[in-house]
Amino acid sequence: MRKTLIATVALLLIGALALAQTQLTVFIGGQQRPDVIGPMLERFNAENPDIVARYEVGGATSDVQQQYLNTVLTSRSGDIDIFLIDVVRPAQYAASGWAEPLNQFFESEAAMMAYLEDFLPGPIEANLIDGTLYALPAFTDAQFLYYRADLLEQYGFEPPTTWDELKMQALTIQEQEGDPNLQGFNYQGFAGEGTICTFLQALWSAGGNWIDESGEITLQTDEARRVMEWYADTMHSGITVANIAEMSTDLSRQQFQAGNVVFMLNWGYAWAHFQGSSDRPTEVAGLVGVAPLPAFEGFDSATCIGGWQWAINPFSANTDAAWRLLEYLASPESGRTLAVQASNVPARASLYSDAAVVEAAPHFPAFYDVIVNARSRPVTPFYNDVSEAIRFPMNAFFALDLTIDQALEEMQRGVEEALTF
Repeated sequence: MRKTLIATVALLLIGALALAQTQLTVFIGGQQRPDVIGPMLERFNAENPDIVARYEVGGATSDVQQQYLNTVLTSRSGDIDIFLIDVVRPAQYAASGWAEPLNQFFESEAAMMAYLEDFLPGPIEANLIDGTLYALPAFTDAQFLYYRADLLEQYGFEPPTTWDELKMQALTIQEQEGDPNLQGFNYQGFAGEGTICTFLQALWSAGGNWIDESGEITLQTDEARRVMEWYADTMHSGITVANIAEMSTDLSRQQFQAGNVVFMLNWGYAWAHFQGSSDRPTEVAGLVGVAPLPAFEGFDSATCIGGWQWAINPFSANTDAAWRLLEYLASPESGRTLAVQASNVPARASLYSDAAVVEAAPHFPAFYDVIVNARSRPVTPFYNDVSEAIRFPMNAFFALDLTIDQALEEMQRGVEEALTF
């Protein structure tokens, strides 16, 4: 009888504990390493027995993830509590009321600003809008030039600093190797976010920009035309593949990882995959070099800022518990885990001297200035419209459906219309 009573009490206590636990759902994308974030959530759960956090995966690209979140948040659903958003999204989410303001979780504005001091300025500028904090950085990012260090060494080349040098080296290596499957230069031409960076980075490195100081859109300029001529040359010369219009960010990574590319533009996450932290075999472990992006002669290298931010769903019924998890996910410990295991570029300055991070990804501290000085894609609540106005004509250009002049004209008109209100 006594044993039965004890067992009954134990079951009641377990049931009561389960009922008292707050359930949190974290939404991430397929490329954002569920295999790394999952164990992070398990550690949080062990340290916080009153909360059970789990992750939900959806979408392999920023655009697909955005489409899902648009549906969830437009319907004011509380089915997810925390989600990752691209660094280009906070202004849009702030304007739409789709991210819980985080100022309320700090004792004062001074306390909030002190907490933010260790984060790099770029991600904080994206998340702190008119004094209101809408998200915390999970990691930042920048595009780098990945290259086959073994092939460059074999042919006596240093990493190229200009686009012309890249073309010359790529053609030389392709000709000497005689491998029809070896691509000289791989970049993103798919109608997605990566293609905006493909265009803007080259534009900045030609001395141009998409907008001038007076707010005029400047996409039909000599600098923009020079960029388009360069990309046309990559196709005509054969250093890139004929189907570059189908090349997404992760497809680029996979093709380089298979050993089929000499030079590639891509983000920080690719490094860990190349070294073997991947669901696919790697043919390039120990053979990969990293460098800043090339520029046109006489101009400076430039790269897009990237990265992802943790935000709380304002329609969640558990915002206080979500904040506890958000603090954990944005902590130095979590940033270290993401940097070491997933080669996600740290958003905290202190991690660039962390021994584990330096050992796992030595190019992070080596290119700290490149990362800190990465430039922003258009910052606007109408980012979706601006994004489409650039990437769709670029994709059509890569597919040979638009000429240079037609593509630039469509971009100019589309961005002007997107920002006319």
